[in-house]
Amino acid sequence: MADDLQKVFDAQSLLASPTRRAAYSDRTAWLMAAMSELAYYKFEGESTFADLARDLAGISSSSDIEARLRSFLENLNKSADDRLQILKDVLALANFEYINSYNKIGAQAFLARRRDNSMLVLAFRGTEIDPQDIKADLKAQLHPLEGDEKVHKGFLDAFNTVKKDIMVDLETYKDSPLYITGHSLGGALAVVATRILGSDSLGACYTFGGPRVGNLSTAEQIKTPIYRVVNSADIVPRLPPAFLPSLLIAVLKWAPFPLEWLTKWLQKLRGYVHFGDMRYLTHVAPGTDETFVGLSLYSNPSIPARVNWLVRRLLVTRGKAAVSDHSIELYRKKLKAYAIRRNSKSR
Repeated sequence: MADDLQKVFDAQSLLASPTRRAAYSDRTAWLMAAMSELAYYKFEGESTFADLARDLAGISSSSDIEARLRSFLENLNKSADDRLQILKDVLALANFEYINSYNKIGAQAFLARRRDNSMLVLAFRGTEIDPQDIKADLKAQLHPLEGDEKVHKGFLDAFNTVKKDIMVDLETYKDSPLYITGHSLGGALAVVATRILGSDSLGACYTFGGPRVGNLSTAEQIKTPIYRVVNSADIVPRLPPAFLPSLLIAVLKWAPFPLEWLTKWLQKLRGYVHFGDMRYLTHVAPGTDETFVGLSLYSNPSIPARVNWLVRRLLVTRGKAAVSDHSIELYRKKLKAYAIRRNSKSR
């Protein structure tokens, strides 16, 4: 079993998360972040150097870099069957049973069931250094879904490649609470999946560093709780822009030369909103034991406050935090520290 994968479930005290509570749960947020991180594991086949580059991005600790390199070399020649068994073994650490995995162009995910049948988890993989993932991200025009509903075309196309296979498996476990999760592109796919597969299901959708997915009409059709976690200056949740396209279109009307192509492209981006409730993780440097002393988690903070935190963080890091704060590993570690602190106080 890959040692670095075992770390995603390194907080055993948090595994007893509530499964029939509609409200946000610190323990469930950590568990979903762990599942989202696990979704990046190449269970379908051989790892590439592009995977290694993604894994190393944002890691500053020499010991962590060494561990990641060692894991990459150990897994380089493992077969798809070997890798699938590793995924099953790691899920078992959290008392989950592997059900199935999905691997189509632009979308990868796995489905797992808690052994007491109290929870189903569908975890989508996020953006990789892959042409198909990048293509999905760039298809940013809003595409009609039903009635006035519109969603990001690239995200919808990617989800549709695995939709039928997932629906078949979910039919077998339709009485279990369904939790859908993902990081980055995986978070976007999780929201689309929630709308199409479980818009009024028992469970919830947790996303981490996820972009905007669709318009207000789409959001209004989803009754299942959606909790979107944003870490400090992570730039991805700010995309596609919500208000900027309309502002730029108004400015372009006064341009001294025609820019119709730009205006038409900006019009395709208008209408994006975020779905659900935000949980904002503040920036704080981890201690030697990753306790993140001073970490706060705010529920739906105001826009002025978020802009203030974002600008200050970007200025201090010269913009680097926009990328480093997007790390799913950092999301998991922060949520773990916060959940442990919260649960220790309640005892």
